[in-house]
Amino acid sequence: AALDHQILYGRARVGGAIVFQGTTGNNNKFLHQIVAYTGHEIESFDEIYINDAKVTDLDANGNVVTVELPDGTSSNRYDGHLRINKHLGSPDQAADADLVAEVGEWTSEHRLRGISYLYMRLAFNQDVYPNGVPQITATIKGKKVYDPRTDTTAWSDNPALCLRDYLSNSYGLNEDDANIDDTLVSSAANVCDETDTDAGTTRYTCNG
Repeated sequence: AALDHQILYGRARVGGAIVFQGTTGNNNKFLHQIVAYTGHEIESFDEIYINDAKVTDLDANGNVVTVELPDGTSSNRYDGHLRINKHLGSPDQAADADLVAEVGEWTSEHRLRGISYLYMRLAFNQDVYPNGVPQITATIKGKKVYDPRTDTTAWSDNPALCLRDYLSNSYGLNEDDANIDDTLVSSAANVCDETDTDAGTTRYTCNG
């Protein structure tokens, strides 16, 4: 895919870029697909959607057992027909073991380090996929950012910390840390973290 890496701050539902497809089995029964969501490590995949159906039960092997349909009802239509493996994009990320075992073109060197992605294996069934390959989107808790108040790097939707990350990263302004006023950043971050007494939530967040 000739697409830019996506940078995600806070939490948002997003689509991704298909970066690999391959088929295996008699009559190409299985479609193997990788969808990359961000060009950095993320905190978690919180929700996965198959078109508009939300995955509610993903077993230990990645098999989609049940989904919640838009009308609120539950369905097991994908059970036995769709497997999803999550990869958060860590710096030492290993290649997906299932994909390496099943598709010759994908080896242990295909690690996609620093890229969060979902690997999906779809078993052909015209009744399950009447409109073809579904679109897979996900609600993601995104980039981990540095907090000068605690000298730690962790996920946060604090706008001041997200802005600091953008200022200092190569995809942003690539500014030296020494030129960033972390006293000001810390003060702004504290304001963002205040509780909105009317809504009972954090005063300001950044998601997108």
